Amino acid sequence: MEVADKAEVHPKSARSIANLAEAFLVSKVVGGCSERTVGVYRSWLDKFRAHVGEDPAALDSVAVVQFFIDLREHGLSASTVHQAYRTLKTFTRWLLATGVLRGNPLAGLSIKMPSILPEVPTEDELRAVLACCPPTLVGARNRAMILTMADAGLRAGEVLRLLVEHWNPAERSLFVRAGKGQKDRVSFVGATTTRAIRDYLAMKTLVSREDCLFVDVEGRPLKIRHLVQILHRLSARAGLSPNRRLHPHALRHLAATSWLRHGVGLDQVRRLLGHASLHTTLRYSSLVAADLQRAHKDAGAIERAALDIAWRSTPRGPRAR
Repeated sequence: MEVADKAEVHPKSARSIANLAEAFLVSKVVGGCSERTVGVYRSWLDKFRAHVGEDPAALDSVAVVQFFIDLREHGLSASTVHQAYRTLKTFTRWLLATGVLRGNPLAGLSIKMPSILPEVPTEDELRAVLACCPPTLVGARNRAMILTMADAGLRAGEVLRLLVEHWNPAERSLFVRAGKGQKDRVSFVGATTTRAIRDYLAMKTLVSREDCLFVDVEGRPLKIRHLVQILHRLSARAGLSPNRRLHPHALRHLAATSWLRHGVGLDQVRRLLGHASLHTTLRYSSLVAADLQRAHKDAGAIERAALDIAWRSTPRGPRAR
């Protein structure tokens, strides 16, 4: 990799990295990035500033490489390091586009995204967690919320942004507004989830169509950290080991793998999940390999024709030379 000594900074743009980072974050907010995404960008840029200082001229290849070496030495996972790489890549692209930098300090540096299969809870684990939801308002909310995520494959932010008016019981559909990439879509649930949502709403008083669908006992919208705490607490009550506790994305994985296992096409799964491309959806195809193995065992042409049995039952002649 060719390493530049110093980044070429446009003389009229030589502001501090803190000011540049703030302008970058504002541009992302204006561009429609979610609050969570902007928060991730801010966190990594703060860490990078602490590493290189405030002089934009310090944005050279040596500083960038050393930053990632330090992350590795601190024992961060490959996926976490890749998140930092994506942040700096996006920030650098913005600096180049706005004329702040004339040279790219990330040129020649590439960090591959690790291929990690998602953790998928079993049906028994899901059943055990749901059994820990009592027939109270909070218990009904938790049951309906868990079933919605596992049935519709929603992200944590998507399920918490649902309004009462987004729920269509006649069509068993949910209107997901401003999903990842600020894209709207419609997702669907089955009869069990429909009954759970109906039972939960029947226990609430003074429900307005503009209210969030899933709220706390005071009627306030839940935060993602609340959702994670609820799932971990219920998982512990259900006796799940710490490494098997449910989390929001695990329920999304459960939905995706279930669809694939029961014959839903990859592009349909992509649209239901709200993926921008099939590349992301293809991750789930590896998780259904065992199902494919069983299907091949039951339907393979060679086994069904019993060719081995026919050959072994044929009388043997003199050994061929």
